[in-house]
Amino acid sequence: MFELKKIYLSEAILLRQKVILPNSALEECKYAGDESKETIHVGAYAKGVLVGVASFYKEYNSKLKGKKMYRLKGLAIDPDHRNELRGQTLILFGENLLAQNEMDTLWCKTRASNLPYYQHLGFHETGETFNHKVKGLQVLMVKHF
Repeated sequence: MFELKKIYLSEAILLRQKVILPNSALEECKYAGDESKETIHVGAYAKGVLVGVASFYKEYNSKLKGKKMYRLKGLAIDPDHRNELRGQTLILFGENLLAQNEMDTLWCKTRASNLPYYQHLGFHETGETFNHKVKGLQVLMVKHF
């Protein structure tokens, strides 16, 4: 059984730590804006166990066009559940929730190696790139609604 729903920050952080920052303290897995009332955290459950998370932040980016922007950040899928469309389904679920808030733009930053994944979901490259000291080449992606 597979279930999608809004989750609490405390749940999202645990999976972020496991997947994104495994050698970090739990507190280091929090992002700015995590506790905002406008932030939405969503989770994917398989047989009652949280296997995927994504967070959506109301965050303006001056390099993009749009009036009501959200940022996708913290997408984390348990390695045992990758290639099961969990991440894709989480993003689409979050987009549907944000549509209720009249969001017109969703953006994210991702590794260059992840471009095909986000392009498949309707995101487009903006031409904006930068080098992150740990993650390498990053690309600003956007999706307009």
